[in-house]
Formats: sequence, structure tokens, C-alpha cells
Amino acid sequence: MKRTIGEKLTKTFVALIVIVVIAGGAASAWPAYLRSCALKRRDTRLSAEIEEKKREIARLKEYQQRFKTDSEFVEAIARQNKRVFPGELVFIFEGEAGR
Repeated sequence: MKRTIGEKLTKTFVALIVIVVIAGGAASAWPAYLRSCALKRRDTRLSAEIEEKKREIARLKEYQQRFKTDSEFVEAIARQNKRVFPGELVFIFEGEAGR
């Protein structure tokens, strides 16, 4: 059976409509896809920052615990900040010798 020109045009028109709808759907979905990718990258970056902050908190807690338990550590920190024991005589030299 031969198809008439009207049937061929109708079939072509329907195929063209389907292609336009698919292309339009893909074009409208593309910005959402790009935003989704950007949000995933941001999530990954923020998760890494959170893990780094957790490690920093753990280091600070350890540092804080040492203040409670390690008297030599406390003295070393005090000396770095130029603190002395009462009645202790200290000489502080700033700069290089001979100037």
C-alpha cells in the first residue's frame, strides 16, 4: 500500500514535533543540571572544610588538656610569652649582638 503525501507529511510533522519537544526539554533541564553539579562541588568543598575544622578542634582540645596536665608545657608557653616566676631575675636581649 502506498502512502499518500498527507500521511507522509503528518508522520514527518509528528516526528519533528517529538524532536522539538525532546530538544526543548533537554535545553530547559541543562541549567538545572549545571546547578546540581555546582552544588555537589560546593558540598564536597564544605565537607572537606568541616573535616579540617574537626581536626583543628581536636588539636585545640588536646592543647587545652595539656594545660591541665603538663606543667612543663605550661611553663614553656609562659616563657615564650616572656612570663617569669615571682622574684625571678630575667635578662631579655632583643636584636642581634653587636648592634
